[in-house]
Amino acid sequence: MPGIQTTIDPVLLGDERIGSVATITIDNPDRRNAMTAAMYQAMPDACAVALAESDLRVVVLRGAGDLAFSAGSDITEFEDRRMGGEAEGYDRAEHAAWEAIESIPVPVIAAIRGSCRGGGVAIALHADLRIAADDATFSVPPANLGLSYPPEATRRLVAAVGPSQAKRLLFTAEAIDASRAERIGLVDEIVPAADHTDHVAAMVDTIAHRAPLTHRASKRVVDAVIAHGTAADIPLSELAPEAAEAAAACSSSDDFREGVRSFAEKRPPRFRGA
Repeated sequence: MPGIQTTIDPVLLGDERIGSVATITIDNPDRRNAMTAAMYQAMPDACAVALAESDLRVVVLRGAGDLAFSAGSDITEFEDRRMGGEAEGYDRAEHAAWEAIESIPVPVIAAIRGSCRGGGVAIALHADLRIAADDATFSVPPANLGLSYPPEATRRLVAAVGPSQAKRLLFTAEAIDASRAERIGLVDEIVPAADHTDHVAAMVDTIAHRAPLTHRASKRVVDAVIAHGTAADIPLSELAPEAAEAAAACSSSDDFREGVRSFAEKRPPRFRGA
């Protein structure tokens, strides 16, 4: 049955568990992982399962199988669920799914194989990093349907690729390959499909063994810069108090002391997120 699945794996330093990684899988392979309304509604709960891990270090978003990250929203539901009076509820479910991903305080990686379309692009845009296999393709096809791409997803698209490239994708509804997606900034990196799983796992491992408080602070600060970039002369503490507090907390943390000690002792640090 189509759904959103969350699995948890340990992060180990030697034999010691120091954290965990959550994988959230868009699981509808018979329809190239198209998102049903029920799947959008399930995404916040899937994210909550990940956040229930007190030592969470990284979240990976992926599609089931190798053929698609997500072919977007399931068009077969649109007549009943996305037209007329039903549209507002559908839009709320979409936005709640994106907000759940956006609110994850640790690094989120979208691991993209195969088709990534429409709503799938929106999901990927709410991750912090997008790593694509060389078999990935992308499109934003509302112009094929007479539909407007949601404003929040459009904002993310413009932030990633710039206004003219965003307009081209929206105006033409064309599919682009991974190489072009990387050139315009839609994805951060391309790797051969055969190496994609291992490469993502290596990236996850690298991030998971770095200082988690630093990651949380960095994510908050970068997001605050994006949101308030035109007000660079105003102190961060006024623009985004939570980001400023997260950044300040790092300097008095046990992890900071551990990082300094481990450097002096020439050993791997044991970061515990405290």
